[in-house]
Amino acid sequence: MATPLSGTPLASDGFGATSATKLMARKRPHLVPIADSVVMAELSIVKERLWQPLHAWMREVGPDGRPNHKHLEKLRRQAQLPEVISTLRVFDVIAWRVR
Repeated sequence: MATPLSGTPLASDGFGATSATKLMARKRPHLVPIADSVVMAELSIVKERLWQPLHAWMREVGPDGRPNHKHLEKLRRQAQLPEVISTLRVFDVIAWRVR
């Protein structure tokens, strides 16, 4: 089965999707989410298609009437985290905490 990383140098060097996205997220924390089993399960990812479900979830309106990404930003501020901590990392932490 082909994955989003098939044919890339990372895939050919034995990196799986989780290792590759962790490496990319370290370099680009505001752009690349970590695609581990917990995040994939939380977003009900099918066949490793991460980007569209994550984008849809971030734009979805949450219980406070605002898009989910705005709620994550609010949580980051309430936790007094610096803005260098991306909303994607906040999502990762929450996904692991509710697991």
